[in-house]
Amino acid sequence: MQEAPTFSVPLADLDYGEREIDDEIPREWLRRTFEGSEAVPRDQPGRLTVTVSKSGREVMVRGKARAYVTMPCARTLDPVDFDLVADIFLLLGPPSGSAARPAPKTPVAAKRPANAASNDKKASNDKKGKGPRGRRKRDDEALLPEEEAARDTYEGDRVNLDPFIREFLLLELPMVPLREDLRSEESPAIERPLEPAPEGRQAQEAIDPRLAPLAAIANRLRAKKE
Repeated sequence: MQEAPTFSVPLADLDYGEREIDDEIPREWLRRTFEGSEAVPRDQPGRLTVTVSKSGREVMVRGKARAYVTMPCARTLDPVDFDLVADIFLLLGPPSGSAARPAPKTPVAAKRPANAASNDKKASNDKKGKGPRGRRKRDDEALLPEEEAARDTYEGDRVNLDPFIREFLLLELPMVPLREDLRSEESPAIERPLEPAPEGRQAQEAIDPRLAPLAAIANRLRAKKE
């Protein structure tokens, strides 16, 4: 038997205006959400605060989901508390099959306009991105990825938010959980710049006394070559 959703909104209710959800997220719901990960919900329940609205056949969900979990530190394995805050933004539409429309019929003997060739060339340039429409299309495509990433579908006469909230919260889990005192710790490979090698008399003073005879011979040979 399929589990009833904890957070859902009837589509019919959205026809009368937006709907606000401000409810606790039960700890048991969070436990199932984080099952399989290293996160364990703390005793404090989470919180869901979203606004659900409808425009045409699309449903928009905006708000935040909060959860409070404990994870083992990646370095010390000590338990570390994390407060997760997920920003929720969704654009949900009906399944693609239900929104399909029949293609408009094209007249069989449609008269081709005199400037059809130039129009075809312009349309071709637009498709290739050379014309103004093509440039606008590329600009729009640059702005759409974030919106497209938020698109999904709903099914039936209710909008079930549970799977989307789970996904948003899971994405907030840190990939490398660390204790707070280790998160800003700097571990440079070289703690200070290397000092330049001593030259001249300073170099002689820095030589190990046991190597002084060899250094003297090297200096005499160098003097003879000069």
